[in-house]
Amino acid sequence: MNSLIEITAAEIQELANVEPKQASKRFELIATSMSDDQLVEVIEKMDIVTLTQINSQHDISCPSIMSELMTPEQIRDIVCQQPLYWEEKIKSNAEELMQHTFDFMTYLIRIQDSEEKQTAILECLAEDPAALFYLSIPFIELILGGSSGDDDEINDTFDDEADEETVGYSDWQADEEAHSLSIDDPRSLLALIRDRAPNVEKAIKNMLRNTGSDWQLIISQFASELVIQAKEKNQVTDEYAEVDDMFSFLD
Repeated sequence: MNSLIEITAAEIQELANVEPKQASKRFELIATSMSDDQLVEVIEKMDIVTLTQINSQHDISCPSIMSELMTPEQIRDIVCQQPLYWEEKIKSNAEELMQHTFDFMTYLIRIQDSEEKQTAILECLAEDPAALFYLSIPFIELILGGSSGDDDEINDTFDDEADEETVGYSDWQADEEAHSLSIDDPRSLLALIRDRAPNVEKAIKNMLRNTGSDWQLIISQFASELVIQAKEKNQVTDEYAEVDDMFSFLD
């Protein structure tokens, strides 16, 4: 049994190094002939680089068995590493950056089969500075930009009081259906976050308040945390140049 697990993990990792998208498809195919417990063991045998490559290349419009079986900690580590695999069009365009991070977070969170798992993932992300920065990116314009399509849907008053609660959209209603928010609307994901983990929504707002409305500052902080995470997990000696290039469009 252990031999089967190790062989399968090695096969997926080798394929991921060459063609991550094919590795994702291969894992989904293998999943049809293995139990969930076996698949969890296969995932545990893979390093974070492999898991990040596979999830970054997975078609996020389709369910992912791997994402469903990963632990909150594994998902957090993937979120911290995933920006290293952004395409150039994402690196060089703020709108693309917000859309991509929104799509990726929606994919990782909504695919989970229980509210408890969603909550655990959100709370795990909030515990890591780099992951929290990533989670916050889709909402920068929404919270700091003060734009809202309907005054009845949301209160966009930005409160600077130091009460750690009333900042940004403080009157958000957690029930997504109450305002017919579509799944591709960032407000829908933020509503889900507030419903599942109100403390995480508060952490997002407080972090954005602490950075003011300076886009460059918040992205710079995220980039710095990303470098730290990359060094710890990949033992990279110098990724500063790559990350600086990643966010050069904000200079």
